[in-house]
Amino acid sequence: MDFEVWSVPVDALVLNVDNRRFRAERMWAEEQLGHDLDPENNPDDERSVESLLLDSSHRVDGARIVGNPTDDFDALKNDWLVRKQETAIWIRPDGTVRNGNRRLAMVKRLQRESGDAGHQWIEAIILEEDEIDEATLLEMEQREQLTANFKVRYNDIDYLLALREAAQLRGIDWHESDSIDDVAGQLQAMVEKSKGEVIRDLFAIKYMDIFLDDQGQPGQYHRLLRTLERFRDIGRMMMQVETDYADDADQVLQVLFAAVRANRPHGDIRQIRQMFRKDRVRFDSLSEEIAQAEDDFGATSPVLESPTETPPESSDDDDDDFDEDLPGPQVSNYPKDEIATAIQVAIDGFTSSRQEDLLRILKEISNRIEAIGERLIQKLQSGDVDQGILDEVAKLVAWFETYDSQVRKSS
Repeated sequence: MDFEVWSVPVDALVLNVDNRRFRAERMWAEEQLGHDLDPENNPDDERSVESLLLDSSHRVDGARIVGNPTDDFDALKNDWLVRKQETAIWIRPDGTVRNGNRRLAMVKRLQRESGDAGHQWIEAIILEEDEIDEATLLEMEQREQLTANFKVRYNDIDYLLALREAAQLRGIDWHESDSIDDVAGQLQAMVEKSKGEVIRDLFAIKYMDIFLDDQGQPGQYHRLLRTLERFRDIGRMMMQVETDYADDADQVLQVLFAAVRANRPHGDIRQIRQMFRKDRVRFDSLSEEIAQAEDDFGATSPVLESPTETPPESSDDDDDDFDEDLPGPQVSNYPKDEIATAIQVAIDGFTSSRQEDLLRILKEISNRIEAIGERLIQKLQSGDVDQGILDEVAKLVAWFETYDSQVRKSS
C-alpha cells in the first residue's frame, strides 16, 4: 500500500508506552515508580519513557526514570543531524507513535538540549484503524523491528517477548515440539536467524515462562533482565531432555532452576548439561544435594526481587562474555550460598575427572591444600570449626591413607 506522508508537529505526538522494545523495562519502571506510565498526561513519565528508549543502566531519580545515554543514541542523533529524517514514522490518528518511537524520543531530547529550531516537525504516515487494524499493525511492526538489519536490535528479554508474541499469533502450542518447529520455520525469515536459532529462542521463552510460574510470579519478566544466555542454555538442554530423557525432565529442571536461583552464570549451566550427558552419577548426586538443601531450608517459596537499577546495555546477539559477567536474578528465601557451593564443587569434580593430565591435577590439589593449611590449623586449635569441615578433612585423610602404601612402593 502507498501512504501519504504528512509533516506533523512533534508536540502533537505521543510516545507509545506499550512499545514492545522496552516491555520488561517498563514493568520494572512502573514497579519502581509505583504507578503506570502515562507519557501523554505526565511530563515526568514522558521523560521516563524517553530514557527507557534511549539510555541504559536505568534508575529512579525523584519522580523519573533516568539512565546513561548509549552509543546507539549518539549514533542515532548524529545521523539525524547530518542526514535528517530518511523514513517516515508510523502514527495512529490520535498521535500515538507505533513505529519510530526512538526517533521521536531523540528529537524531543534534542529540543530540550538545543532548542526547537529545526526540530518542530517530523514526517509521518497516519495509519487509520479502518485501513490497518491492530492485528495487521502488530504484524507490520514485528516485520519492521524484529529483523537484524534495523538500526538498534531489541535488548535481552524484550527480544524474547517480541518473539513470543509473534509465535502466539501463529498459534504455537508450547507443549508440542512439532508445533515449535513449525512456528520457528514461519518466523526465521522475519527475524533473519536460522531455524535452529529460532527454535533455541522459543525454548528459552518456554522455560523462562515455566520458571516464573514455578516462582509464583508469572509474567514478571523485568525480574529476569539480562538472563538471556542462561535461559538459552536451559532451552538447549531441555530440548534434548524432552526428546531423549522425558522421565528425567523434572529432576533436570530442578537442578537448572536451582542454578538460576543461586545466581550461577550460564557457563555453569553449560557444564551441568555436559555433566548430565557424561557423568550421570555425579549429576544425580548434585540433584540429591540440591533437593536436600531446598527441603532443609523449609517450605517458604523463593521470591525474585526487582533490581533497583537495570543492568547495562546489551543486545540479542550471543554475547556470552557480557552475560557471564552480569549478576543473575536476586532471590530471597532461598539457600543460595549452599546450592551455589554444591554446584561449583560438582562442576570442579566433573571437569577434573575429564582432565588427562594427572600431574597437573595433583599440583592443583597440592596448591589448594597448602593455601588453606594454616587457616585449618587455627580453626582446629580454636575449636571454632563446624562438622562439615571435619567431615571433609576426614575424607582427605582417608584418601591419603588409601594410596600411601602404593606411593611408598612406587618410590
